Amino acid sequence: MQLTVNGQARDVPAGTSLPELVESLGLRVGSVVVEHNGTALLRSELAGVQLADGDRLELVRAVAGG
Repeated sequence: MQLTVNGQARDVPAGTSLPELVESLGLRVGSVVVEHNGTALLRSELAGVQLADGDRLELVRAVAGG
């Protein structure tokens, strides 16, 4: 299926979950903020999201600094 991730088309296997996608991009689920089809998700909601063809995602890595 085809997704748009941070503005770029990406093909992923059908049935891919959101946490699987995040990890396949080399990110940790706990270190990103995710917007799915225009809706910001709570970290606790990520595991329950099944992706579908045409979904739009924005992933932002949380960075701490001092």
